[in-house]
Amino acid sequence: MSMRTLLTGRRRLAAAGRERLSPATYIELVQSLFEYTVPALIMTLCFVCTGAYLALLSNDPVLLLLYAIGLLASSMRLLALFGFRRRVFDPGLGLNVARSIERRFGYGYIAFAAALGLFGGWGYATVDIDQHLLIVALVFGYAAGVAATVPLRLWISLTASVLAVVPTIIAALLTPGVAHWGTGLLMALFLAGGLLSMIKRYRGAAAQISMRHLMETLARQDDLTGLPNRLVLRERFDQIVGRSDDSDLIAVHCVDINQLEPVNETYGHRAGDALLKAVAQRLRRVVRGDNLVIHLNGDDFVVIQPNMADGREAELLAQQIVSTLDKSYAVAGEDIIITANIGYAVDLQESADLERLLASAERALRQGKRGATGISAYDPSIAGHSLPA
Repeated sequence: MSMRTLLTGRRRLAAAGRERLSPATYIELVQSLFEYTVPALIMTLCFVCTGAYLALLSNDPVLLLLYAIGLLASSMRLLALFGFRRRVFDPGLGLNVARSIERRFGYGYIAFAAALGLFGGWGYATVDIDQHLLIVALVFGYAAGVAATVPLRLWISLTASVLAVVPTIIAALLTPGVAHWGTGLLMALFLAGGLLSMIKRYRGAAAQISMRHLMETLARQDDLTGLPNRLVLRERFDQIVGRSDDSDLIAVHCVDINQLEPVNETYGHRAGDALLKAVAQRLRRVVRGDNLVIHLNGDDFVVIQPNMADGREAELLAQQIVSTLDKSYAVAGEDIIITANIGYAVDLQESADLERLLASAERALRQGKRGATGISAYDPSIAGHSLPA
């Protein structure tokens, strides 16, 4: 990795704390909500058993109603946890879908927290003192589960913790006796400490995840032009070939920029770099949809054109690229004119081999440069390999 890449990465990391979460980081944080299922099942079992014991023992109609509401909310929470678990880990999960899943999970989670909190607060105020320990244990067990399983989405974890614990704190503080006041005060202190701990854990985890995604992006991105690099070329090509139809065609275009070296010699390497950036921007505009543009090195670019129905589409795209690049560029206060050469090769997408197509496109490029033509298609008769027209 070059020094330019490292410096760029450091600047981005320094600004990461001041920016909103990237889509990739946000999606991973949402996925963290669904990593653990056993604690949710344990909490449900504890609430079912302990709540039934306390509600039946007290024979209080309000406590029985709150218990029923808690059972309903717990069912909603489990349905969201298991219902969206497979979908949330889908590699193709998009930002909007992730947001929708998070909201539906969060509403069920918070609903159960509110039901548990009301059950705990009312229960502390109505059951015998011998049962207070069960209520405190149930509430704090839930809060510990929140801190362990969903701390990376603060709007869920902080809201659920407060709703679950505060009613019992209030009930304890309103109950006469030093032991009750002490219980309420200790619960409040533990809650405050837990909230601060979750905030700190979230910030650390979000920064770490953002850094990892940034490093992965930098490893797959050319630091000069911002275009994907050879690593992405291999990954995307394999993905395209893996999901192709029998009749689909794919083309690989090798693009070579002329007059770059004279620009470097006349105006300096900064001007040459600015010229390459301008070329990359123009390529982005003309290469759209499923097509992919890659900066290999120096003045060499590669364009992948998949899902073609006719091989003539490759020639059309090559013409569009050349006509777009063969125009003047405002660099170093001068209007600089360059030309581009393209060699391309076409094959059936289902059985395409990247290295063979690259070699064929490069051979066509060399032939075109020798013949002083801007565009050259690979002639399969030279190598004895039949490619689709």
